Amino acid sequence: MDKDKINGLINDLMQLKDELTVKANLGVAEAQDELKKLEPVFDDLKEKAGKIADVAGDSASELKAAAELGIDAKSSDEVDTALELAAEELKSAYGKIKNILS
Repeated sequence: MDKDKINGLINDLMQLKDELTVKANLGVAEAQDELKKLEPVFDDLKEKAGKIADVAGDSASELKAAAELGIDAKSSDEVDTALELAAEELKSAYGKIKNILS
């Protein structure tokens, strides 16, 4: 598992989320509603990435952790791909909120 890449994506998402939260707090109701919907999605991704990172390097443990977290993967690469895809989808959703606020 490319732990640094996943951590980088999580950090980028956290920064974008925080930036949007500040802007949303300025009173844009639509953005606030969308951010509230995405908050549990972000928390879930962060938790899953953290649990899988804890067992990084041990493919069997990674796959077991992924299965326990509801990620259907047959290899460590598939686990990484699933996490990266989830992060990119969340980034896209945050981008839409950013456009609302711009």
